Parts: sequence; structure tokens; C-alpha cells
Amino acid sequence: MRMILLLGIVLLFIALIPYIVFLFGIRFGKKPSDTGFPPAFPKISMIISAYNEERVIGDRINNLVQCRIPKESWELIFVDDCSSDNTLSKAKTCLENSGITYTIIANRERRGTSSSYNNAIKVARNPVIITTDADVFFEPDAIRYLIGRLESDKTIAAVCGELCPRQNGNNTTRLEAAYRTYYGRMCDWESAVDSTYNFNGALVAFRSDLIRRIDDKRGADDANTAFEAIRKGYRAVYESRAIVYEDIPPHFSEQYRQKIRRAKQLIDATLANRDLLIMDRPFSRVFYPLRFFMYLVTPVLTFISLALIVAGLYVAYPLLLLVLLIPVSIAGIAWRQNLLNAFLINQFYLLTGLLNMGKDMRIWESTSKKA
Repeated sequence: MRMILLLGIVLLFIALIPYIVFLFGIRFGKKPSDTGFPPAFPKISMIISAYNEERVIGDRINNLVQCRIPKESWELIFVDDCSSDNTLSKAKTCLENSGITYTIIANRERRGTSSSYNNAIKVARNPVIITTDADVFFEPDAIRYLIGRLESDKTIAAVCGELCPRQNGNNTTRLEAAYRTYYGRMCDWESAVDSTYNFNGALVAFRSDLIRRIDDKRGADDANTAFEAIRKGYRAVYESRAIVYEDIPPHFSEQYRQKIRRAKQLIDATLANRDLLIMDRPFSRVFYPLRFFMYLVTPVLTFISLALIVAGLYVAYPLLLLVLLIPVSIAGIAWRQNLLNAFLINQFYLLTGLLNMGKDMRIWESTSKKA
């Protein structure tokens, strides 16, 4: 059983290799450039795709009005994906009173986010396109930081913002915040060196002359937008000062559907674009292989290794197992938002995403509160 214990420890170390590399990169690697606001705003087409967001759509449109960008510099294209509530009519009323230049597209059948975005891109008139969700909220300067980063370097074709949980004190929010902090710093390091495809779909900007379509067959719209930029020889980067907030479902059972769908679509996109591994650039030589390992190998090895370690300790060193489990359990209950809990739960989501690879999850259900 000591061999089983040793094997479990070795497999756990192998599983953690990508995270160890990223930890060193975050600490000692290249830092992202400190770009400011753009000296002049380009014309922007912002696209929102919504499904059953009646409860939040009024606040969302008001949030857009409060963004510190010239109203004459942007248009809104609102896509309703066959909502069964009053999302469409409420959006129309709010937009009429907002002063925003807008176009409304009402899908005749459920299409999902990527397909809805592609329909809107066809009618977008401006050189920069922003895609965003209907149930998130921008910081007032989020778009200014986002566009400032996009305009700072001609090699950048796409930028995403930093997605943060809205603070409401529940356990799922605190746990997600612990995960997001580390997630964002990983993306910062990738962006400083070359590119990241780990985009947050809540806020993405890209150049419309370079990206005219988002792959809607496999994977998430945000990751596929980044992959399209990278495929064309450009950079896709993360801007941590462009902050956008989302509500986290208060219970794990409610968050489960959202996280599994995101994990499955991220894995789908990772597999679908593996031909980019042969490109001669840091993204393809370093970051993409690390992410590939992180999403497809680490979740499996993590739980196999933990099972072997527990089994080995139970037989060979039962007292040591008890000594280890008691403080770990107490810490996990008393301090639920710790990074270890966040890591294990996200490994579970990734593993479940792998097990759902045969399912089509492009059509989503809203996780916003309906009451």
C-alpha cells in the first residue's frame, strides 16, 4: 500500500504541473502593459444576446447608459433568443427611453449565444464590436479600459475584461471570488507574453475587420473569439481593469448547471482548435499545451491521485490520515472560500464537463433570479 500512496503523490504532482508553472509565471514572469484610456473612441457596435432576463434587463440597460463613453460613438444590437417572458417588450421600452442608438433582433427559434452573435455581427456597422451578456454589470470605466487596451497595439485583435462576482455574502460568491482572483492573474501573464483564449464572455471587444464570425458549432463564444484572433496571427489579451460583475447563484445546485456548461464549452473549444498547437509562437509552444493539460488531464489525475493517497494512508498510516483529515475538514467548513476548496470544486466541474462531452450545451438557460 505504500507503493499506492507513493503513486498517488506522484500523480498529484503531475496533475498540478500546469498550476505550478502558472504560479511561477504570475510571480516572476512578464507583467501586462499599463495602457490608459483611448485618446479617441472608435465607433463601437455592442451586442447583447438575452433569454428570459425580464428581471434584470431594465437595470442592465441603465448600466450601459452610465458607462463613461460618448453616446454618439456606439450602437446597441439587442438579440432576444425567443424569451418566454417579457424580456423583449421590456427591453424595447427601456431602450426607447435610454437615448441609445439601437437595433433589435428577435430570433424565431432558440439559437444560443454564438449563433445569435453571428446574426448581429452581420448588421453591425462599426469597426469595433463588443459582445456582452444581459445579466452582468459594467464598472463605469470598463469599456474605456477595454478599448484602450485594444487600441494600444495593432497586433491585438481581441480583448476581454475581468469578470468578478457581485458581493452578496453567500458561500458560492466567496468561493468563486477566490477562484477568479487566481484565474485572472493567469490570463494576465499569458497576455503579457502573447495571448490567452480564456476569455470572459461577459465583456469581449474585437476588431470587426479581422473577426467576422464566431465558431458556433463547438465551444464557447468567448474562447472561440480569442481563437479566431490567434488563428489569424494576432493577439487575444486580458484586461484586468475592465471590470464586469455577475450575480453568482446562491446555492451550489443552482450554480452547477452554469459551471458545467461553461466547463464543457471551454473543453470543446480547446479540443476544436488543437491545430493551433503547431504555430510558432509562445501561445502555441507554452500556454496552449499547459491549458490543454489543465482541462483534459489534471481533473482526471487529481481525483485518481487523491483516491490513491487516501487508500494508501488508510491501510499504511490510518492515524496520519485521521490527523490530516480533521484540520482539512475544519478549515474547509470554517473557511469555505479558500483556494484549495475553489481548486477542488473547479476540478469537479471540469471532470463533469469531460463526462458531458457528447451533449450539446450551446442552448443555455438563464441563471438570473426570476423573483
